[in-house]
Amino acid sequence: MVNGSHFLGGTITWQLQNKSAIGTPVAIIITQTYSWTYTSVICTSAMIANNQLLPTSAGNLICLPSCPAGFGTVPATPYCTDISVINGITVGQRLDTVYIPMGSSFSVAFRGSAWGSLATGGSTWSISSYINLVPRTDSGKYNSAPVSTMMSPINIIVNERTIVTVSVSDADGDVLRCRWATSSNGVDECASVCPPSSLPSSTTIYSNCTIVITGTAVGNKYAVGLMVEDFMNSSSTTPLSSVPVQFIVKVIAAPSCSHRPELIVLAESCTPIKVNHTFTSTLFAINNCGPTVTITDISTLSFSGMVQTSVIMLNSSVYYKNLTWTPTIKQVGYQVMCAVALNSLHNTASHSMSQKMVTIHVLALYTIQQQQRHQQQKQQQQPHQQQQRQQQQPHRQQPHQQQQKQQRQQHQQQQKQQRQPHQQQQKQQQQQPHQQRQCRKD
Repeated sequence: MVNGSHFLGGTITWQLQNKSAIGTPVAIIITQTYSWTYTSVICTSAMIANNQLLPTSAGNLICLPSCPAGFGTVPATPYCTDISVINGITVGQRLDTVYIPMGSSFSVAFRGSAWGSLATGGSTWSISSYINLVPRTDSGKYNSAPVSTMMSPINIIVNERTIVTVSVSDADGDVLRCRWATSSNGVDECASVCPPSSLPSSTTIYSNCTIVITGTAVGNKYAVGLMVEDFMNSSSTTPLSSVPVQFIVKVIAAPSCSHRPELIVLAESCTPIKVNHTFTSTLFAINNCGPTVTITDISTLSFSGMVQTSVIMLNSSVYYKNLTWTPTIKQVGYQVMCAVALNSLHNTASHSMSQKMVTIHVLALYTIQQQQRHQQQKQQQQPHQQQQRQQQQPHRQQPHQQQQKQQRQQHQQQQKQQRQPHQQQQKQQQQQPHQQRQCRKD
């Protein structure tokens, strides 16, 4: 066994601060998400609520081959976002805005040497993300990288062929493909744990981001390193960007009950949401192993600002926790949350079967405000434009009959306006339940 320490993997992605950005420099938001063993990097619910940094020294991101002008220093120590004492993990995330010249093309990497004890491979890691700010040839706009995330560790049952599905999404709607991380393409993407030699024999990755793996010895742990890449179309072979995903797979003995917990996300978890608007949801875990077995935890990998309750027992079969989150302007774009249920037999809801991914599309508040201001300006301009048109028309006296007709029309209009508030109130009362049901349906 290779002696390591406390690192459990992570990912680095990036996106435009403003999707309609033009010119240079370009503001992008770099999002780092890392997992650690709980006993080595301890966090508390109070630290999460107060948005505190994890008590670990992770250094800074490095640029390869070099940092572009204006990049500055980006720390790698994240803010605590999730903890699972029972599952033994601490998760942290941080978001940093940097300003980069148009046309920049480089990689950022987080490196260290503290993987947990692994069956194969070494203790060093390199998590590298490729940033490309050359305008796209199909739209002329800047690209945003894919978003992906993964729980770590993942438990797989010994001698059982397991399919692991990596959740991915892309704000631009590009074609997404996955491949193994490598150290031979000009940038070291995996250090001492480059697949496939770091994994059990016959482990396979497919371009649709699924992995097939079989562990043959209970207790063995393996570091999995892959890259998620976006392409302009299905025939393209040149990636627009590359996002790393690294996590631990742990081989466990077959439990006495083979029925994994089932996870359910409430249907009224409506997306998209706006900046500074609150998102609420509930995660349900269903115990399928009878009353002698309990759900011990619902472990999550979320994002900064997510507030969670402890696991609540509804009855011997159903457990749940509530989620509340108010996104900030830095969190505009797609946010992906993972959740896994753990029972007292340590039989987790497998990524290939019952893991739940919640994708939330955060809308920028300033774009909504811009639309409102534009509409107000348009309404203010209409009376002025109408007055100008009237002044440009030839002046003439209206006949007496025409004046009487206008007076009748004004009287009818006043009566109509008096009836409108009552009619509008009735209409709102009739529409409101339907609108709420539609949101829950989404």
